This record gives sequence, structure tokens and C-alpha cells, in this order.
Amino acid sequence: MTQVTNLLRHQNWTKSGPVVSRLPGEEIESLEERAAATVADPTPLGLWGFATGTWVIGTVLAGVFPASALTATIPVLVVFAGLAQFIAGLFAYRRASLLAATAFCSFGSFNVLTGALLAMQARGIVPTSGDPMVLQGFVLISFGFIAFALTLAALPTNAGIVITLGLLAVGYTLSGIPDLTGAAANGTNLIKALGGWFLVGSAFFAYYTGAALVVNSTWGRTVLPIGGEP
Repeated sequence: MTQVTNLLRHQNWTKSGPVVSRLPGEEIESLEERAAATVADPTPLGLWGFATGTWVIGTVLAGVFPASALTATIPVLVVFAGLAQFIAGLFAYRRASLLAATAFCSFGSFNVLTGALLAMQARGIVPTSGDPMVLQGFVLISFGFIAFALTLAALPTNAGIVITLGLLAVGYTLSGIPDLTGAAANGTNLIKALGGWFLVGSAFFAYYTGAALVVNSTWGRTVLPIGGEP
């Protein structure tokens, strides 16, 4: 009996993730569309929260502002780039969008983590050299991998999201290499600065894609192209 029941179950790979169900694929897609239509799209909020935090951090890493300016980024990292982006991710889960939900919750958490680390460094609780910076390099490169995996997942969607995530993957990885190798402590910051500019580029495309989603939705047509489906 159990074997017969299992034979009636279907594996379905959907935008909301893998679904193993007795429902046919068409019915699951209908449920996904209903979920998307009954909750406003949180993607623009998530993208703009992400972009703002990534942009301000990127400019400091790129050398536009001194490293001491990092403490000024803590409020935006925690509130807008962190909590607001994380909340957008939770609504994306409700909207059955696994890609957006995973991205916003991951990067929102990362920004809160970064803000907390900067605050502890400013208070002298965590040193700005030695093993803690090596661990920070591990974290940055870990999120570089997350951004790369999400880039692969985003390929069937649109160019705006793919470019945003692709630049982010490179930016996180380059920013983490000097910390991981201890080169940042020795004054070798060229790689980190290059990573900062990749983060600024990622933020630019995130701003644009978020703007396109809002403008196109309110106008009811494609005014700002994003190179694919929303």
C-alpha cells in the first residue's frame, strides 16, 4: 500500500522550491501564481535595502572614504540593509519566491552581522587585526559563494538580478581575500579596493532593477527593461 501511495507522488521543481506532492505540476503552478498575486512584491524593498548597504560599504572599501568612516555605516546596515531587507525576504517566502527569499534573508542577516562587528570593533571588543579579521575573510568568501550560487539560480530570470548577484559574488570574494590571507593588515588593500568597486557596481544594478520593478508595476507595462521576466 505504501509503495502504491509513493508512486502517486510527484517531484516538482518550482519557484518556491522542490515540492513532492500528489498534486499535478499544473495545479502546483496555479497555487504559486495565486500566492504571488495575493502579496505585494517585496523585491524592490529588498533590492533597495541591499543596494544602500552594499553601496556605502563598497565606497569605503574602494578607498573613497577612510576606514574610520565604517562606523557611520552601522545604522543603515542594521536598519535598512539588514532588518528591512530580511523582512522583505520573509514576505518573499510567503510569495513563493525561493530565490528572492533566500537572497534577502541571507544578505539582510549578513548586513546585521557586519554592523554588529563594526560596532564591537569601534568599542574595542573585537580587534581589527589578527585572527578575528581572518575569520571575517572566511565570512566574506562564504557569502561570495552564496552570491555565486544565487547567480546560477537567477540565470532563467532576468539580466538585472543576474548582474547584481554576479558582481556581488566577485565583490565579496575579493573583499575577503586580504582579510583571509592577512594582507590587509600589511597594508595591501588593492584587492579589497577592487572588491569594493564590484560591490558598488552590484548596488547600482540593484537600484536600477528595484526601480524598474516599481515603475513597470505602477505603469502596467515595461518602461524600464530588466532583460527578462520579473
